[in-house]
Amino acid sequence: MTVGMVLTFALLALPRASTPTTLPLPKIDRAEARLRAEDERALAARAERERLPFEIRAVGEAIRRLGRARARSDDAGEERADLDARMLAASSAVQVPLLLRLRAVETEYFLRALRQFERDGNASADLDELGGDFISSARKNGWLDSQRHLVIDESTLRVLFHLRWADLIGRRAVFPFSPSLNEWRIYYGFLLRHPQHGARTDDTGDDGAATRLRIVAALSRKDPEYPAAVARGLLLYQLGDVEGSAASYRRYLGEHAGGPYTVLARNQLIYVLRSLSSE
Repeated sequence: MTVGMVLTFALLALPRASTPTTLPLPKIDRAEARLRAEDERALAARAERERLPFEIRAVGEAIRRLGRARARSDDAGEERADLDARMLAASSAVQVPLLLRLRAVETEYFLRALRQFERDGNASADLDELGGDFISSARKNGWLDSQRHLVIDESTLRVLFHLRWADLIGRRAVFPFSPSLNEWRIYYGFLLRHPQHGARTDDTGDDGAATRLRIVAALSRKDPEYPAAVARGLLLYQLGDVEGSAASYRRYLGEHAGGPYTVLARNQLIYVLRSLSSE
């Protein structure tokens, strides 16, 4: 190694003030997401080859009726009660693999309907029935660009659909309908980049920092590896809580002697402490 390279690495290791601008995102296993998508496509193909039992198809139809009512902003009380009754009839352990096949085929229909919407701007019956108010929410949250293209990749769309599906059948916290750790990371990572506007009513000129703080709290409960203290340091600084920001960075550095975020946290702490001293 040349002397110049040694000096360069030494300089890079020196503490230096760095403006808090980098929000850590959860570590996502893209290979795992691809494998789960392949498995789901295989399940969907099987569901289409082998006719699902009546009670499972009844759950699927009830989901569609509820989605259609919500897409039209109709009163959905009757449809909600009907879905609950259909799920009660199909809630045995024997039915779980069949419900997963139903979810798989409905996921594929939903994704296909979204691709059609991006092409021609028309919301099909499948999109209304399986997505409910998804398109209106996507518009409100800025998840659709000016060309009607979603700013959401397929793995995230699958997770969003699965979460909605699990909520509809009342199984969000029940395995195997509850998200895996990687799926939670995909979900919260997306929300950190694109927070929902409906959750930002108390954010006043902070570019969603208050909402992101709540997302960071929720993510850290699911993912103990996520550097939540670094994220809080940045977001509290953006909210004007300089002392809270410094305390959060100190907490992270006190718990992590090394790691990918140690230098970032140290340098951003230096910047925050200089802000404190200048007040």
